[in-house]
Amino acid sequence: MAEKILLPPRPAFEGQVISLKQRIEDISNQNRMARLLNQNFNTWLNGSSMSALALTQELDKDKDGVISSNEFSDILAKMTGERPPDWVVDLMFSFVDADPSAGIPVANWMAFLAANGLEIPDSMFELDIPLVGTLSSQGTDFFVDQPMNLSVKFSLDIESYTITVQQDGIDQQEQFTTPVSQMDEPNYDTFILEPEGPGIYTITLLIDGKALDSISVTVLEIEEEDWPEEEEETIEVVDEHTPLAIKTAPSNEFASFIETVESTRLRSEAMSIIGGAPAYTLNGIIEKVSTTLLGDKEYKNGFTAHCLSSEGNRVQVMMKPQETAPAVAGTTVSLKVQPVMWEIAVRELVCKEL
Repeated sequence: MAEKILLPPRPAFEGQVISLKQRIEDISNQNRMARLLNQNFNTWLNGSSMSALALTQELDKDKDGVISSNEFSDILAKMTGERPPDWVVDLMFSFVDADPSAGIPVANWMAFLAANGLEIPDSMFELDIPLVGTLSSQGTDFFVDQPMNLSVKFSLDIESYTITVQQDGIDQQEQFTTPVSQMDEPNYDTFILEPEGPGIYTITLLIDGKALDSISVTVLEIEEEDWPEEEEETIEVVDEHTPLAIKTAPSNEFASFIETVESTRLRSEAMSIIGGAPAYTLNGIIEKVSTTLLGDKEYKNGFTAHCLSSEGNRVQVMMKPQETAPAVAGTTVSLKVQPVMWEIAVRELVCKEL
């Protein structure tokens, strides 16, 4: 038997015991031999001074978590002094609605013992932990086309969860369901939303149609303003009449291109550079993969790989939808990517895989 028997939460177990008592009574009322057999078994159990756990451990000789017909015959032989005929075993198994050829699962066997008066200790029961889910985001204010990094966490392992996104003033609601096979962990996941228009969005987390948590975020129009500086730096003054393509011409090297974008002061200037950028090859390693729920056209419901390039730059790469994540954390990759925007919050370049 397994090293530890773990039974369902006590309320569910007690319900099973009540059902078993009723079943035993119904069968005994219809079959005199069944009544006699159960009375003798009950008397032996309560006079044996063995605990439910000790008796079960002694019975389950092959440690498979199931009481087989042969193992059950052993206890009847111990009780009566001789090995019982098959019909007696069949009758006893009928009390728990079990097939003698398949055996009695330990949880059902323990309920049978409880129905016959043995005490089951509290330590053998699962805690009745309610399912709680929390939804969180990195901030509450975002810009149009700025990816939102969100995460969900659950008190128990789950099979899947659903996210709904409702924009104020818009009747149509977006809904996405993520199975456990696409989650980071059975009780934790991260994902990305990319709203396309300004407004207030209500994002709700659901399990089996029941709402567990909800947050609201505000998506703002992009305004022309200086980006915040991370540290004091020297800015090269360029004649404003010089064409933009000349003063910010991107390097052929991806790392140099990222450095050029990062050194700009205005979002419009950065987006102009990105808008005219060629495709690049990103060589590096994937640090994590998130689900991209809302996204642009064919990348919607795909994946975003958070990569660390060989030059030390962190780059987000949106990938088209697939049945499973295209890669896992720790995978070395060489991707052909097209820059699409600069992520202000984390100062990372966002690209699309080509």
